[in-house]
Amino acid sequence: MEGEDQKFSPVGYDMLTPFAPHVHLENFLKDIYYLGPVRVFPERNYIFSSSRPYDLGAAGQRCVDAILYRTNLEAVEEQPESRIPFQAKVASALKQIGLVSSFRMEQISEKASIWHALVKVHPTSKEVPLTDVGFGISQVLPVVTLLHYVPEESVVLLEQPELHLHPLAQANLADFIIDVARERNLQIIVESHSEQFLLRLQRRVAEETVPADEIRLYFVDMIDGRSQLVKLDLDEFGSIRNWPKDFMGDAFGETAKAELARVKRRKRARGE
Repeated sequence: MEGEDQKFSPVGYDMLTPFAPHVHLENFLKDIYYLGPVRVFPERNYIFSSSRPYDLGAAGQRCVDAILYRTNLEAVEEQPESRIPFQAKVASALKQIGLVSSFRMEQISEKASIWHALVKVHPTSKEVPLTDVGFGISQVLPVVTLLHYVPEESVVLLEQPELHLHPLAQANLADFIIDVARERNLQIIVESHSEQFLLRLQRRVAEETVPADEIRLYFVDMIDGRSQLVKLDLDEFGSIRNWPKDFMGDAFGETAKAELARVKRRKRARGE
């Protein structure tokens, strides 16, 4: 009433503020990190500006900056003996995926703060720059770096993180994502076309490594001329009950037809 003190709750006040929805959305988006499907090409040398990158960029262009920032931070701050260095976490992830035996950053010029990334593909192989090994290593490096770099409890969006990886590495990538999501309490949203990635998730559910209710699977289907999101029913045994038609092709059918073609050719070669 007029003349009396009027009290507004923060929520009520926000509702009267025209910019409130934008403020809430901005705060929500601060905890979301995105990495696109095509990452930057590796470079032979990197110049580190010493600044702290907020994220890695949509193409992972600030990946090395993030690694070096954490490395330098660990050098000047007192760290618990039990803490694993950031570079060691990245190296361990690449090793878990099956791509390298070792990974490290080496400074080659203190005056200009020039660094290069060095990897060993096999324990007995020579250590070489990142540019001299398979392209898949440089493409997945931003993926593993981002998942260790973001704050705990963040939401991370990854588009086709498996690109340029061979089939086994794609499956191993699924294991790494499961591990880091649980270790750091991350919500990771993956857009993938990889059958190997999906099969590894199903296998881990069947093996009871991860509960089915910690995984959500969706498929974009064309229904009545419109793209619609269809939730796949993943049961406790890792089976998908409503598997979409032609979702991953027909692996069994391809194998059967290939074997039938071999039989026909052998018979023809014998004159039968």
